[in-house]
Amino acid sequence: MENNELNINETEPKKEKKANKPKRLHSQFLLKKGGYSAAIIALVLAVLILLNWLVGVLGDRFHLEFDMSPEKVNSISAQNLKFIEGIDTDVSITVCSAEETYPSYMSSYAQNYYSISSGGDYYEQTVKLLNKYKSYNKKISVEFVDPQSSEFTAVSQKYANSDISYGDIIVSSEKNGNERYKKVGFTDIYEIETDDTYAMYGMTTGNITGNNIETALTSAIAYCISSKTPKAVIYTGHSQSDYSSSYVELLKLNNFEVDVMATALITEVPDEYDVAVIMAPTSDFVKEELDAISAFLDNNGKLSKGLIYFADSASPKLPNLEALLNQWGIAINSGLIYETNSQNTLGDPFTMGMYPSEEESDSFDNSILKDISFCIAGYNVPLSITEPSDADISVNAVMNSLNSTVIAPIGASSEWSEYSDADKNQYQSVIEAKKSDYNSDNELITSYVYAFGSTEYIDSDWAQNSRVSNKDIVLACSERASGVSDSKISFTPKTITNESYSDSVTESSVRVIRIIFMVLLPIITIIIGAVIYFKRRNA
Repeated sequence: MENNELNINETEPKKEKKANKPKRLHSQFLLKKGGYSAAIIALVLAVLILLNWLVGVLGDRFHLEFDMSPEKVNSISAQNLKFIEGIDTDVSITVCSAEETYPSYMSSYAQNYYSISSGGDYYEQTVKLLNKYKSYNKKISVEFVDPQSSEFTAVSQKYANSDISYGDIIVSSEKNGNERYKKVGFTDIYEIETDDTYAMYGMTTGNITGNNIETALTSAIAYCISSKTPKAVIYTGHSQSDYSSSYVELLKLNNFEVDVMATALITEVPDEYDVAVIMAPTSDFVKEELDAISAFLDNNGKLSKGLIYFADSASPKLPNLEALLNQWGIAINSGLIYETNSQNTLGDPFTMGMYPSEEESDSFDNSILKDISFCIAGYNVPLSITEPSDADISVNAVMNSLNSTVIAPIGASSEWSEYSDADKNQYQSVIEAKKSDYNSDNELITSYVYAFGSTEYIDSDWAQNSRVSNKDIVLACSERASGVSDSKISFTPKTITNESYSDSVTESSVRVIRIIFMVLLPIITIIIGAVIYFKRRNA
């Protein structure tokens, strides 16, 4: 018994020691583990704060937005962005307004000069897009100059010949001591729809329907850093209808100098022009005119000139002009291209898609077709390739119809069906002919002739659609014909609307956001929390 009591008494202190020791160790362990947790939380918070600060800093210098609008209207187009990022010359963009007052001032300007009482959202868009340019390329600077400041006085004096007004944007670049600049004004940026309902009372109102700041500004930059300004002359004297306005706008927008000549007799095509355009002629040319055009293309043996011809579906036979085109291997056929497959038509069998040529030829530089998807043109005069009169001339198709088309006679209705399967074929709608040689410095020199089967490549509602390549192919041919290198910017004007710029996202984008923030992130958070919990519990 004594031994038992002794044993009990001896073991009690030991139990107390065992009980006290784990308690102290447990407290130290919890303290230590709690310190680790606090340290981890502090580290995570520090990383989040640092990341937030970093995003803010980078956001001021780089473009970090994700555009989810239906047609990417909230951001610079990919082709323009590539051009902007590749600029290696300093470019200055000076806005003749204080940044914070630009929207309010332009609202007042629009009201006073165009009787426009709305449009504030468009002015805010302009400020946002202007500031994006400097984030894309450090060579580009954007400065807002308050018209009430002394800096503005210096700007107005420097560009006194350009009649600078409040709100104007001056784009300039200096190379080898020579500065080129271009003014971008109110009507260059904003699309205005005029309402003449009360014009008889001396009242004309208008509305702003779109914002073309991207096209206008990028075009101005391209002009300022370019070493050459191509010059075109458009002849309309042989045309019953003038289709040149849209073409002139496109060329000027892309830094061409353009003259429109309505003369009925072409005695000479001056050497100052790089390319001559015959727009939808309905009366034939005389020999003197054709000799003048041929002399222009030959350029005293120096070549390096261009001719562009747009056919008119209402035109009668023009044997003299067609003979000149035949010399270059281009044949103008009778009738109109008719699409027999209704699934390939747009509205009627005479309006259809035209597609880039897939034929490979050593004589054809198909880089002109880069980024060309398809065109939509109606009432196409069928073209074909024939044998040129000069062995130095090569001819290639640029745009073709599908092989389900036939040639319908002039005057045929949309219900015309007098054809067989054997008549179905692929017809050329745009043809390139070129004559090349080497000059005394052993440099390749080339003159080009382009034929378009329809004026609707440039003058139609389809040509205004940014999803088709009408304007792109017309401009690409015009640049090549005038000796300008391949296009660097997107030449189809992109109109930004209030709705598309503000909060417009596709339904698919909404679903993606909902899945990420309402499903994936919560699940990931729960999993991480569970892992941390069980690790700490089992530690």
